[in-house]
Amino acid sequence: MPRIKEQALKAELAQRGFESVSIKRELPGGRVQVEANKLYPVHVEAGESIYAPVPVSLSVELDARGRVKSIAGDTPTPAAVTDAARYIKTLRDSGHPQAGRPIIPSFRGKTEIKTAR
Repeated sequence: MPRIKEQALKAELAQRGFESVSIKRELPGGRVQVEANKLYPVHVEAGESIYAPVPVSLSVELDARGRVKSIAGDTPTPAAVTDAARYIKTLRDSGHPQAGRPIIPSFRGKTEIKTAR
């Protein structure tokens, strides 16, 4: 995949809420295998959920102009969500200052950490 098209695909996926996009390989039928992080609600304690980046593997179908036509497999596996919850718990237990603060997607597809007051 040409670099310019790769950059355009990464930018379009960022607008759809994906971060740290890595294009693994091109597949037949105008599809691309991608690995990325997606903000996903992670249950960390009784009744408490925060949005955290969770890894996903997805297949992206592109149209003739290289734009995203469809995305398959953009939901994290239960194991990935469990790992994210365990990681957040480890951060909290170690007293990490950002642990447990919700990560909210901004209007530009980037993330912001909201400070609890």
